Amino acid sequence: MAIHSFSQTNPISHPLVTELNYYPEQGVLVTFPTHYDVIYFENNSSQLTINMKTILNNIGYLLDTYKETYLVITLHTSGDLAYDRLYSVADYIAMQFKIEQERIQIMLTSQEEAKHYKQYEKNWKNSTELIMPKTIIVTYDPELGMY
Repeated sequence: MAIHSFSQTNPISHPLVTELNYYPEQGVLVTFPTHYDVIYFENNSSQLTINMKTILNNIGYLLDTYKETYLVITLHTSGDLAYDRLYSVADYIAMQFKIEQERIQIMLTSQEEAKHYKQYEKNWKNSTELIMPKTIIVTYDPELGMY
């Protein structure tokens, strides 16, 4: 098992993801430091280790400190084990730091995206990405003409 913390660097670049260089001023709610980590579960396990909990404690602290932030937890596999892993991470952070469910988003990727991700990560079946985005923006509603 390995644990990598990418908090001080950029996340794994993904050719399908593009970052906007400009956010409309009225659409930006808050900007804060990006936080990105990857934790690796043991094969066929959804149990959190002490090292994983250390990383999750850092994320929980950030969520508790910056009330506008949220966390995206994503896996590149599907099935019962994937759900167990997602919920073990989400439940730990929510319970330890009393973070509202709305601020923790869990996401499984599509089969197509999982195939693509395999090229970038050797241990992709056991990896779980934890992402706190740099900027939260309000989406634009063209019908109302407002953000």
